[in-house]
Amino acid sequence: MRSCRTSTSLLLTFISLVPCAQVTLGSPSHPPLVQSVDIHIPSAPAAVTIAGRQHLAYELHVTNFRLFDVVLKRLEIIDAGRDSRVAQFGEAELPVLLGRVGARVEGAERLTIPAGGRTIAFLWLPLPEGQMPAKVQHRIELDLVRPSGPERTVVTDAGYAVRNEQPIVLDPPLSGGPWVALYDPLLMGGHRTAVYTLDGRARIPARFAIDWVKLADDATRARGDANDIRNWHGYGAEVLAVADGVVFEAIDDMPEDTELSKAAQPIPLENASGNYVALDLGNGRYAFYEHLKHGSIKVKRGDRVKRGQVLGLLGNSGSSSSGPHLHFHIGDAGAELAAEGLPYIFRSFEVLGVYDAIDTFMTGERWKPAPSTGAGKRSMELPAANAVVVFPPSG
Repeated sequence: MRSCRTSTSLLLTFISLVPCAQVTLGSPSHPPLVQSVDIHIPSAPAAVTIAGRQHLAYELHVTNFRLFDVVLKRLEIIDAGRDSRVAQFGEAELPVLLGRVGARVEGAERLTIPAGGRTIAFLWLPLPEGQMPAKVQHRIELDLVRPSGPERTVVTDAGYAVRNEQPIVLDPPLSGGPWVALYDPLLMGGHRTAVYTLDGRARIPARFAIDWVKLADDATRARGDANDIRNWHGYGAEVLAVADGVVFEAIDDMPEDTELSKAAQPIPLENASGNYVALDLGNGRYAFYEHLKHGSIKVKRGDRVKRGQVLGLLGNSGSSSSGPHLHFHIGDAGAELAAEGLPYIFRSFEVLGVYDAIDTFMTGERWKPAPSTGAGKRSMELPAANAVVVFPPSG
């Protein structure tokens, strides 16, 4: 160590101000800082009961501000209040949850976030009874792919509060059945993963949307030629108000092609909903009924409606190439695509069975029995994905 003695008056003056014990060379005063990724949740996590089990649904946006790629290795969701793990996903499980913004990639390639890129983790977590967290944190393990070689690091965010209000309770939008509740929370390009950027903000309006298709007891969707939409069992079915409310919007100016094959043509975004009704249910909740039959809407903007009232008829207008169905969802604003989708539950319905996936339904085969935990008469919950249900008669 350098001696504190010196004959230089200038140095003596310096030493009198700085104690000798503190003049130590070569030891760092701060730990190293490692820049990694930005973690953000634009819409608060929301809870909803499905088939008797609570689910937590939200999206985790991970943005790479570095000049090189990063590769996700592990994601852990932590209950910040209990300091316990809610779920974890490794390299094998993560890809099915991930969607890269602005690009269509598959498999393990989804783990890579390129320089300046963003990836969204679409989380839909079934949880044990009584284990819904009040706040969730996220721990992400990743590789920084530097030019000199990969560097492993871990980032943990400060946490996000779970939405604490209960989902709105609704009567059914249709009556009778059987109806199949078509949705897949992890289908890339489906309702849940469709992000719309309008008015300077990215949103997922159809986060909890369901497409309702009516079936016959033999599981057919149509009588005879299914290319003729008038042959579909659900075509022309009465669409009902799910609660008392005020008509926020009612659009009925789009004709329909009678042939399903013609409905597959590209359609402008502003016409995607087809003929539709939006109901203001109060407290920042709006119900959307889309793809209604041209000329069938029975209400107009400003009308007050009662639960169970007929609003119009099920049709095939707008972006509805999959056949006549009712698209239904709840949003936090009156614009069908410039709103965040909110959870909701139905007062009552009966589950007859379930399809393993939307693809299974499309084959035309009959549904299979539902698991015992989600079969039979249900109340105060959302139907499971691709469940086949019967609603109580209207009125």
